[in-house]
Amino acid sequence: MLLSYREFIYENDDSDVESDFNRKLAEKLISELRRNSKLESFSLSGMDFTEPYQFKLIVDVRHNAEFNIKTDEHFKQLPWEKFNFKRDGYAVDANTTVKGEETPEIEIVLVLDPTKEPHLYSKLHGRLLDILTHETNHLSQLGINKDPTGEDVSDKDTREEAKAGHKYFLLKDEVQSMVEGMYARSKHDDVPLDYVFNDYLIAFVKDKYITKEEYADIMETWVKYAAEHYPDSKFSDKANKVLNKL
Repeated sequence: MLLSYREFIYENDDSDVESDFNRKLAEKLISELRRNSKLESFSLSGMDFTEPYQFKLIVDVRHNAEFNIKTDEHFKQLPWEKFNFKRDGYAVDANTTVKGEETPEIEIVLVLDPTKEPHLYSKLHGRLLDILTHETNHLSQLGINKDPTGEDVSDKDTREEAKAGHKYFLLKDEVQSMVEGMYARSKHDDVPLDYVFNDYLIAFVKDKYITKEEYADIMETWVKYAAEHYPDSKFSDKANKVLNKL
């Protein structure tokens, strides 16, 4: 099926068409998850967009209450997702592929715990909005959707080296995408932005991918970036201590 931008965006007072697009698309995906909740697995494909970004979206979904991340072909390289699955009832991964002038692809892979449906949809809705905002921001950094005012994508060697530890979370292109995505989720869920930062990072701490000291470094960097680029962000008292130092 061919899904156009106008299927998700309706006339309103919000001039930020990118935000509207991601919000409507997140709503559409949650609706599709609910509609197919009895299926063991399914894919949402054929979602081709031309505006506000040109890309193809593919979403692969599995239901598995006995999800074992150690033996899962996709998620065994993402061990921290086991903590999210246990806590929230879902594991999720997303990637954007851009090749020259070809139409980019965004792929989202989801494993859902059917014993926690439909309750998991509430939190997953905000997480999907975060992911869509994050990945479409990457579209603006490279290829046919490149925004000349945006951050440039880090080169391959730099990204691979950064993935060995917490430096990945501090790459300029990733900071831009991560904070923008989590800012959107903060607004949607109506919670302080640093709560969203913590919700995302805590699994990496539990998995020992990053240390508590590195966690603090990332949090401080993200809070400062958000304060500068999203001045209407809502923060907790803990984050305000960081902001008071600026």
